[in-house]
Amino acid sequence: MSRTKRIAVAVALGALLLPVLSWMALGPGDNALRNAHVGDWVEFAMHTGAMGQQMEMKTKQTVVAKDAAFVTLRTETSMMGHTMPPQDVKIPLNTAYEPYATGLTDAKITILGQGNETLTVGGKAYACHWMKVRVTATKPQPMEGTTKVWTSPSVPVSGVVKMETESTVTVGGKPMRTQMTMELVGSGR
Repeated sequence: MSRTKRIAVAVALGALLLPVLSWMALGPGDNALRNAHVGDWVEFAMHTGAMGQQMEMKTKQTVVAKDAAFVTLRTETSMMGHTMPPQDVKIPLNTAYEPYATGLTDAKITILGQGNETLTVGGKAYACHWMKVRVTATKPQPMEGTTKVWTSPSVPVSGVVKMETESTVTVGGKPMRTQMTMELVGSGR
């Protein structure tokens, strides 16, 4: 596998952790999207380091439809100068949102700590609750990592303000270490 392709795989696997944010915002057994409204959106800047390379990615998530049973979340991503086609995911609201079962089919999440902290991002202060977790999985690729995420009820969709992740992903039998920082750059209701 080429170096560029391995980096793209690492970034894609890092992006698979994004849905875990809604779970972390409220905790297991709940669904952060129950409070979302059509038109709510969040945009994040992500900085990823893997194999000595630094990459930037922007992701925007928008609630494009909602009824009593489902919310449809559209994700738009640009990476390395390329815009990817938007992807819509229809998420049921009548059950707990357990995104760690999507993409990382056998993920195990262990809470390592949590607390409260005021975080300033983009010149704005947010009263946040933070949680640090360990995520391990073997499918679709073996991976292990730690993630710390800060959430605030004043941010729409998942409430995420910032996330820091360090992980090791096994690609082609070789471990690849990645670091990712994601920060809120905009949101709206």
